[in-house]
Amino acid sequence: MGRAARTSRVAPAEPPRSGRAALLKGLGGLLAVTAAGAAGAGAGLAVQRRAMRRLQLRPDPHAGEPFGSLRGRPVAVRADDGTRLYAEIDGADRTDLAVVFCHGWTLTQDSWHFQRKALRGLGRLVFWDHRGHGRSDGGARDGYTVSRLAADLAAVIDATVPAETPVVLVGHSMGGITIMRYADENPELVGRKIVATGLLCTSSAGLGEVTLGMPALLARVGHRVMPRVIAALGAGSGAVEKVRHLSRGSAILVEDQIAFGPDASPAAVAFAEQMMSDTRMDAFAGYLHSMITTDVISDCASLAGADNLVIGAENDLLTPVEHSLRIAGCVPDSRLEIVPTAGHMAMMERPGIVNDHLGDLIARAAAYGGGVEARPRGA
Repeated sequence: MGRAARTSRVAPAEPPRSGRAALLKGLGGLLAVTAAGAAGAGAGLAVQRRAMRRLQLRPDPHAGEPFGSLRGRPVAVRADDGTRLYAEIDGADRTDLAVVFCHGWTLTQDSWHFQRKALRGLGRLVFWDHRGHGRSDGGARDGYTVSRLAADLAAVIDATVPAETPVVLVGHSMGGITIMRYADENPELVGRKIVATGLLCTSSAGLGEVTLGMPALLARVGHRVMPRVIAALGAGSGAVEKVRHLSRGSAILVEDQIAFGPDASPAAVAFAEQMMSDTRMDAFAGYLHSMITTDVISDCASLAGADNLVIGAENDLLTPVEHSLRIAGCVPDSRLEIVPTAGHMAMMERPGIVNDHLGDLIARAAAYGGGVEARPRGA
């Protein structure tokens, strides 16, 4: 097991004044307790301007980083319901080992920017966009569900990985949920075709009870109203799409406070917000509704046949450290690592730490590519 988890809470920020604001309000009334919300629109704008100045003046180790510029060989994947999914392959000539990266909710494959830079050359690297995200098509509105995720991942693996090539699955947030559901539906492949998994800042259950650091009373109110707010947003997604870009400054502040740790790179925060802003609203609302209303996403038992790495983050408000502890506790012989002073976007905040852990996982898989049966005891 890794280091003991240390948790802390990050104060919430002011909401954006668009359709996304209603959703974030539904995420538990987080922004109702801010000074901006209490003081009225004029004071709220002043608070926002000051907060933006503080964010812009924060030291930025990734200023000028060309986020979104890394590209591989494009592959069009056809899901079993006909939806076109977009994938890219780095190292397409490699057949010894494949690493398939599954991004999180409201992100794209480009959220793996630092991992793509650092891990190239370790095997065939596959990156793909969930339906309704990035360059993938949207599909039917009722397709944005937890139950849909495993089939989409299966289609990606079939289209991008040779039949005899062992696979490491790496997932962040909803991408980790995708991997757990895939293992549940394909247990015969775990330990054989799927030799290792890396689960980063994700959850196997209880997302509907996440408080985002709020007092318990406000959190309970939010949990009651959130499904209705999300359903309304999904139904009115066409209208919301027309106005959702009007409050980008507020949205960046919300992204910084909810999804990142206390000293995150402003450039990384802005890029994450851009990915969120570009996500289709029906996918935005549909996936969230499914995740928070699915009490148990996976019991994780099917993962036991693989070499499993679970990575949590100290300041993660969306999938708190306790969720990583739960997954690690349910999977025999899994390794747990907690990234210090990082939020939900740990792979963009502390890429060196995350890359080291994932590089070790991939090296182990390459050394023992035949699955857990091939690994020496205690390896």
